[in-house]
Amino acid sequence: MTTQAFNLYTANGYAGDLVDSGPRVIQTGILTSATAGFGKAMKRDTSIERGVALGGAASVYAISQREYNHEASTRPSPGDDTVYKVSESVSLIRQGYLYVKLDGAVAVAAGDLLHVDTATGLFVKTAVGGTVVATTNVVADEAAIAGEVFKVRIDIK
Repeated sequence: MTTQAFNLYTANGYAGDLVDSGPRVIQTGILTSATAGFGKAMKRDTSIERGVALGGAASVYAISQREYNHEASTRPSPGDDTVYKVSESVSLIRQGYLYVKLDGAVAVAAGDLLHVDTATGLFVKTAVGGTVVATTNVVADEAAIAGEVFKVRIDIK
């Protein structure tokens, strides 16, 4: 008899997923730049009220939170191909725990301050320079290797 493997939506979490129901500070912003995925660093865009843009700075404004009411780009979806589009409202977490995906080739340890690629909004631990900046308010809560989804904490600065 053939063994069937079910592997869609079986990960512990996806980038942008809430970790638990603990206390957090959340709000909504309006995306003013290119499309933005879930679990990405967001910067404040002061050109419109509550505007946010993909990217980040030393003090990350917020991280985009996953919403399940957005249409996936493919079917069946692997769970990581849904995005916010320009002018859509974006769920943001300003303080609390969230899952993000580690990009780049350098692993992180629990307690490490993360870096962010300001061009993509992805969290990395690669060397600072070019579009990569060190953050002051996003900390890895657990160790992770490249491509892994892991828990981080963001604090309002």
